[in-house]
Amino acid sequence: MTLQWWTVPVTIETRLVGRYVTINSTEKAAEYMLEKWPGSQNGNLFLVAKQALIDAHEGKIPTQEARRAFLAAAEEARIFFFNQ
Repeated sequence: MTLQWWTVPVTIETRLVGRYVTINSTEKAAEYMLEKWPGSQNGNLFLVAKQALIDAHEGKIPTQEARRAFLAAAEEARIFFFNQ
C-alpha cells in the first residue's frame, strides 16, 4: 500500500494531555481519527472527514481535499493543531 503524503504536515493534540502527533499522510490521519481523536466522534464534520479520508485513499478525491476536511473536523471538535 502506498501512503498518500500531505504537502504540509499537521501537528495535533492527542487524548493524552500535553501530547501531540504529527500527521503527514491520509492514512496517518485516518489512524489518528480512529485511535487518538480527543473530541466527539459524532460531529458532522468528523463523519465528513472520515469519508473524505477513505475517498482520498481510494483515489476518488485529491489528498489535499481530505486534509482540509480533517482540519475542519478538528476545528469543529475544538482540537488544537498547527500547520508546519
